[in-house]
Amino acid sequence: MVDAIILTGPTASGKSKAAIELARTLKGEIINADSMQLYRHLPILTACPTDADKTLISHHLYEILGDQDLGSAGWWYHEVCDLITQIRNQGRMPILVGGTGLYLHTLAHGLSEIPAVPEAVRLQAREFAEKDNFFSIVAQYDPIAAQKLHPSDKQRLTRALEVRLATGKSIYEWQAKTLKKANFTLAKFALLPDRAHVYANINQRFDQMMIDGALEEVRQLMQTPVRQDSPILRAVGAPELMASLRGELSQTEAIERAKQSSRNYAKRQYTWLRHQATDYTCFTEWSKSSLKTAVAAAKSLRN
Repeated sequence: MVDAIILTGPTASGKSKAAIELARTLKGEIINADSMQLYRHLPILTACPTDADKTLISHHLYEILGDQDLGSAGWWYHEVCDLITQIRNQGRMPILVGGTGLYLHTLAHGLSEIPAVPEAVRLQAREFAEKDNFFSIVAQYDPIAAQKLHPSDKQRLTRALEVRLATGKSIYEWQAKTLKKANFTLAKFALLPDRAHVYANINQRFDQMMIDGALEEVRQLMQTPVRQDSPILRAVGAPELMASLRGELSQTEAIERAKQSSRNYAKRQYTWLRHQATDYTCFTEWSKSSLKTAVAAAKSLRN
């Protein structure tokens, strides 16, 4: 019997709208699987569900983290496991929606119990991350991570360094240990439209975000005492708009760079999903046919 559905895809692929349709058909509730939509600060820029969406369907884990909170795959994993159990016990279908591959991989394949990193060590790792020779520093402390990670993947390199500094072991040594895995049966679907279509959606959506108030959101964030290692400060489009507000970029240039950052993010999501393709039923568009296929697959697993 299927315990939950995963619906993923690159940003601006239409998965949020598809999830609502799927939830209405299957009497489901939607759970967030996007690391940026956990934070309350940038609901427009991070494309959080609207109030109208939340009226149609129950949504969980959206806009719940504040100024001093830090989300993580481990924290999200425990929250989601509890939610799936609660929603299933109510006779409803949990539908996880989002494009954060690490979160989805953790739910499907398990969680390594890496010890908590002390705040002082976390800050030290982020200080190293600002140095021009950051990749060389990581390679010195954790050659395993340096072999596996791209030099430009600053977020994962920082995480690898902080784990090595805190525990004396590579994060990959920890991940090789026995994983704690939830005993859920998952039906997994991916919405993968033509890439050019997604890129066009990204550009159009960002223009609409600007009309809806994304710049003012970022302005307010800059005036908020958010911890400096908060991921929300690195949300796609936020650094570029911050640069514009500081007078370092024109607004036009900031918008174009933000769109490019979003397209680059979508490209990375496509790459990740290609590696996961055998685990997912993939659709190039969301239609009545794909809805029917997803519902039938979910019900067949339930029987």
